[in-house]
Amino acid sequence: MKGWTTTGRHPLTVMALGLALLVMATACGVSGGGSLDAGPTPTRPSTTAVDGAGTTTPDSTVPGSPDTTGGTGTTEVVVYFARGEKITPVRRAVPKVAGIGAEAVKALVGGPTAVESADGLGTAIPPDTRFRSLVITDGVAKVDLSKDFESGGGSLSLTLRLAQVTCTLDQFDSVTGVRFLLDGELVNVFSGNGIVLDKPVGCADYQDLVAGGPVQEAVFPGIWPFTSQADMNAYFSGADRTFTNPTETARQFAIRYVGMTEPATFGPPTVATGGLLEVKVGIQFGEGGTPIEPRATMSVFLRSGGADGDLGPWTVVSATSPEIVVESPAGGARVSSPVTVRGRNNTFEGNSQVEVREDGMLVGQSLGKGFVTGGMGQLTPFSGSIDFRPPTKPAGAMVFFERSMADGQGILRATVVRVAF
Repeated sequence: MKGWTTTGRHPLTVMALGLALLVMATACGVSGGGSLDAGPTPTRPSTTAVDGAGTTTPDSTVPGSPDTTGGTGTTEVVVYFARGEKITPVRRAVPKVAGIGAEAVKALVGGPTAVESADGLGTAIPPDTRFRSLVITDGVAKVDLSKDFESGGGSLSLTLRLAQVTCTLDQFDSVTGVRFLLDGELVNVFSGNGIVLDKPVGCADYQDLVAGGPVQEAVFPGIWPFTSQADMNAYFSGADRTFTNPTETARQFAIRYVGMTEPATFGPPTVATGGLLEVKVGIQFGEGGTPIEPRATMSVFLRSGGADGDLGPWTVVSATSPEIVVESPAGGARVSSPVTVRGRNNTFEGNSQVEVREDGMLVGQSLGKGFVTGGMGQLTPFSGSIDFRPPTKPAGAMVFFERSMADGQGILRATVVRVAF
């Protein structure tokens, strides 16, 4: 498409004590060093433990919200580093390329950053280890590393490094198992300790080493129509090409997810920060269905999930209204019931409706709902809490909206925030 260009790809996202643990980890063969030849490394200096514990420098590029760092060439994956005798999932920014699994392994082999090391994160992967290649066939990921990967360390260190690589690759829907190669040779028995690797392994094989128990499912940034990479993969196998058009995707989101009646779109899509596209959507009917001068009431932000970027398919990752400013929860935050909400609004009688939805829910469906009251005539602070029933999905969204007071049905504007459960 002419006039705008992005190179957005799918980001995936998922979810985790101090320097004393780092000393323990080093003693058992876990180091804070990195590879001498790991290929491209993440360009963002800060990362955040997936479960929110041990957070380093604040990360403004949260899934589901526009990237405020100005970067347009990265996406997020999860890599597993060591903390003591366990491994911990950590979000990392890697280059947006088709071979995202390889980039994740490169980031892992590169080792923790200085900030992460200071936070107690280390790696059992020897510092001279080099990434050679990654091939995924029929769900089996064959990762080829240099022979340095099996050098040094006791049985715990050897098992930790295998778990780090396996769990990092197991996050991807296309991977059902992992096999290891060393300098091109398929491994059946790993190192002199005799660890048998004659069949594909998965992260479940190392669950006793994963900090906090079972690995949490990664939070995909898409709110609608795709809430996982599997959704997008299924889309490519079908004939429906609706979502290759970002403007129409935004308009359908306003109708089917937000609940607006015959919304209008304004102008061509514009490139927003983080490689997102912004489409302005608004109303063209006033109280009682009376036609009015069309005006934009919210911005819908979309990301391309296809290898070709501009050709989509497009998924909505957030929506914002200047009249409903949500300060908490932030995009990508983990919430539980009751969830505390905070922000500012300028709506009729200061009221904004709030709904908590899990992935797959549309207009009229929610886990719980309520309202908050701010101001009318100018942006005024609001706060409150919303109760919701236990979700069955790992993620969803919170929808803050203003309903037409004339018929109590039509939605005038909304701010939609991606959340995890």
